[in-house]
Amino acid sequence: MAGLLGRKPSAGPLGRVAAATGGLWLRAHGIVYKLNPRERVGRLLKLALTGQFGSLFEKVRRHSKAVAPTAVAGGAAPVVRTGPPLHLAGSIHGHGGYDHLVLKALIGLTDAGVHVFRDPRAFIDRAHVPPKYAPDERMYDWRGPRLAVIPPYLLHRFAPTAETAAWTMWETDTLPAGSAKSLNRCGLLLIPSRWGVDCFRAGGVTVPMEVVPLGYDPTVFAPRGPDRGPDVCTFGTAGALDEGGLRKNVQRVIDLFRAAFPDRTDVRLKVKITPRSPMVNAHGDPRVEVVNAPLPPAALAEWYHSLTCYVNASYGEGFGLHLLEAMGCGVPLISTTFSAVGEVFDSAVGYEVGYKLIEAKNALYTGRWADPDNDGLIARMREVRADRAAAERLGHAAARRAPGFSWAASINKLTAALAKHGYLPEGFATR
Repeated sequence: MAGLLGRKPSAGPLGRVAAATGGLWLRAHGIVYKLNPRERVGRLLKLALTGQFGSLFEKVRRHSKAVAPTAVAGGAAPVVRTGPPLHLAGSIHGHGGYDHLVLKALIGLTDAGVHVFRDPRAFIDRAHVPPKYAPDERMYDWRGPRLAVIPPYLLHRFAPTAETAAWTMWETDTLPAGSAKSLNRCGLLLIPSRWGVDCFRAGGVTVPMEVVPLGYDPTVFAPRGPDRGPDVCTFGTAGALDEGGLRKNVQRVIDLFRAAFPDRTDVRLKVKITPRSPMVNAHGDPRVEVVNAPLPPAALAEWYHSLTCYVNASYGEGFGLHLLEAMGCGVPLISTTFSAVGEVFDSAVGYEVGYKLIEAKNALYTGRWADPDNDGLIARMREVRADRAAAERLGHAAARRAPGFSWAASINKLTAALAKHGYLPEGFATR
C-alpha cells in the first residue's frame, strides 16, 4: 500500500493504472473495515453459544437503528457543513461513560466548525443524539484525520494508524495487557490528566500525548439556591457497576455509612447506579435510597442538589465526572486524591481521605490503585454531620473551582491539541 498509495502516481498510462488500483484497494479495504466480519461474527457466536439470546436480539435490533445521514427535525433540509473533515471513532449506545464523552466530543467539535463524520465501525443510536448534531456518513479512506474515543483495551477495534488521535484514559497505574501496541499506532493521545500521561508513558507509550481534561455543563450542574439544601444531612454516591466490577465501591459506601451511623435517624444516604448495574444491598435500611433508573441531566443535577456531601470511595478514576458534577452543584466531596481525582479535588474543596496502594485484581484491571481508609471515610462522614456549616463553605469553594473544567474549556483544549499536531487546521489552535 505504501508503494502504491504513499506517493503521487507518475503521469501516463502506468500512473493512471496505479491511481485506479490504489483507489480500488482503498475502497475494498474500507468496505472490509466497515463490515468487520471476523470480530462481529465472533461476538455474535459467543452470545449464541452461551445462550444469551436476549442480548443477541438486542444487539441486532440496536444496530438496525444506527445513525442516518444528518437531518433536522420536522422534515427540514439536511444540515450543510463545510468545515475541515474529521472521522469520529466512538460509539453512543446510551448515557454515561465513554458514550457521554463521545457525544460531548461530537457536539463540541460540530459547534467549533469541524465537519464530523461517523467512523464506519462506530455505532451511534439516534435516540441519544440531537438531530442537528448527527454526524455525516462517508467512507473512511485511511488518509484523513480521525479521533477515536474509547478505552485503551478496545482501541484495536478501530485499527488505529498515525492519522488517528485517541482520547482515552485508565484507572490504575498499569495499562491493560497489549494495549500499548494499539496506542503506539496512533499519532497522538489525548489524556484527561497529567497523572494519566505519566502512567501511559511508564507503560510503554512513546507517541505524543497532550492533557485534555473532560468537562461538565455549568448551566445544568449549577449551585443550588440559598436555603435549598436538604433538611436532613444527606450523603450520596454513584457509579456504573456493570463494567469494572468493584472499582466504584458503592456497596462499601453503604456499609461504611451504616457503620458510621448505626442508630442515628438524622442522616440519609442516596445511591445512584445505572440500570444495568447489579443491585446493591441496602440491608433493609430505610435511610438508604437506591435509584437505578437513568436520570436526564436536569434530574441528575436535582439529585446532586439534594445532597449535603458526595462520598467517593472509588479505587481510581480516569477523570471522575460524577465528582466534578457534584462540585459544580456546590456539593463538597469526601475522597482520596489518587489518580486523576487529585487534579480536580483537594482539601480546599472537600474532605480528603488517606489511602494505601494495593494490587488491582479482577477481570479488567491490573497494576495498582488506591484503597481508601475505612476509618477515614467514617470519620469524615461524621465530621460532615457534626458541622454542616463547614460542609456548605467547602461546597461553595467546590462550585467556584468547577467551572475551570467546563465542556467549553475541554473542547477548546481538544481542538487546540488536534491543530497543534496537524489533525485540524492551524486556526483551531488559537480559538
